[in-house]
Amino acid sequence: MDIDKTEIIYGRQPVFEALRGFREVYTIYAIENALKWLKEKAIYNNINIVADIKLLNKEKLYNLIKHPDHQGIVAQVEKYRYTSAKIILDRKPEIILIADSITDRHNLGAMIRSANIFGVGAVIIPRNNSADINSVVVHSSAGATEHTPIVMVESINHFIRLIKEREYKILSAVKPSNDATSILEFKSFSKVAIIMGSEGKGVSNKTQSICDDNIYIPQFGEIDSFNVSVATGIILFQLKKRLL
Repeated sequence: MDIDKTEIIYGRQPVFEALRGFREVYTIYAIENALKWLKEKAIYNNINIVADIKLLNKEKLYNLIKHPDHQGIVAQVEKYRYTSAKIILDRKPEIILIADSITDRHNLGAMIRSANIFGVGAVIIPRNNSADINSVVVHSSAGATEHTPIVMVESINHFIRLIKEREYKILSAVKPSNDATSILEFKSFSKVAIIMGSEGKGVSNKTQSICDDNIYIPQFGEIDSFNVSVATGIILFQLKKRLL
């Protein structure tokens, strides 16, 4: 095992999903009750744990990760491997989620979790001005990172042009306006890419200019915007419902 090619993830569900996913799990560090939970869940799901297992007390486990949300279990795993854009372009999934400049790791993780639940074929993130896939994102996604293809691209706009050539309908999520279509009124297409922007700036004007349509979620209260991860879940549900 090359230590430079590994990373630490933490939390019961993330570690379990890593065992089910594509990454190599090298060592599991756990307190007794968390290890018991993991072994029982592995047996129920017919998973053979081949990683080294080290039983630690709470203090030693905390010193290893320095994070209070470890839930009694930490794992040393292979570094995250991004999916290549070519694989997604060839596969042509019916829904693609593009996360434009999402720097908050908790939001990105929650967005990936929703993407997995609603069967999104890929999540696209830019190399710059974005959170990357690290232990916080993995934890916030409840391990959905271990099953969802995630592509890191040099340019979101270049990727959009590539999928437009493959007859994708490109949608940009915005605040309610007369220039946008309600997600409740959006007519379905066979292949859709939805772009979610950061909470501070939203989708950039340059990116919006190459989209086919702007969509919004109807709002009825005094607060003027959703948390981006909440908005992502609502929009993906509506898109998936139209494609069923």
